[in-house]
Amino acid sequence: MRWAIFLRAVNVGGTGKLPMAELRRALEAAGAQDVATYVQSGNVVLDHPAEDAARMAAWTGDTVEAAFGFRPGAMAVSADQLDTALQAHPWTGGEAKHVHFVFFTGAVDPAGPGKLADWCTNGEEMELGRHALYLHTPGGLGVSRLNGKIDRALGVETTTRNLNTVRKVRAMM
Repeated sequence: MRWAIFLRAVNVGGTGKLPMAELRRALEAAGAQDVATYVQSGNVVLDHPAEDAARMAAWTGDTVEAAFGFRPGAMAVSADQLDTALQAHPWTGGEAKHVHFVFFTGAVDPAGPGKLADWCTNGEEMELGRHALYLHTPGGLGVSRLNGKIDRALGVETTTRNLNTVRKVRAMM
């Protein structure tokens, strides 16, 4: 099965150093095939026989931990799930670098988006989808007051990618 893997907190701010060429080699050595990465922030596309996203994410975390000595969060998303997420995002006219997909694992706290709404400023909007929380941050995510609050409010581990990255990763599948 073809998977998109989004690793959390890789090569960001000096933490989670993970060279992509070495990551590709480690994943292939552990059994993945046709491994490709996009930019340096932990976006991976690969073939693997796992048919369950949770197992695929756990396998990826195990593999990274064994090869590199740390375990980043990993979100495994199938092509169908990525297509659904791309079709469902509500800001089709928004600038792609300001539209974000917050991928998560597990069941989201239903009160989570309400908790986050108070932190939306400067025209920011959000909408909870089936596979992601969608954010529109016209001023940029880097200056948003939402930073650092999303995991806690949703009650699950998350990782965020902008629309440009999600489209590029999908095209690699």
